[in-house]
Amino acid sequence: MTSRISCDAHDYFEIVCMRRSQILVTTNDNDKYQGIAFDINIIENKEVFLIKESDIVHHVLLANVKKLQAINNKIAQHNFSVEWSSS
Repeated sequence: MTSRISCDAHDYFEIVCMRRSQILVTTNDNDKYQGIAFDINIIENKEVFLIKESDIVHHVLLANVKKLQAINNKIAQHNFSVEWSSS
């Protein structure tokens, strides 16, 4: 794998997938994806975050995520926002 993220960052992605959280992701290119955190897969040696929005599944490269927000979840403590620098 060429681009890696920190273990701490990876934990946030795993948590929202485990909870099937409602999320909003912003990439380094300022693209936004909103939906249900579904899974993390490896595609072509890159870790990809799967976000289900209605009948569409978005594949977002983990290394390209600059902001992860868990939003509008029933349990207030399951809502949070984390942001990483793109360097």
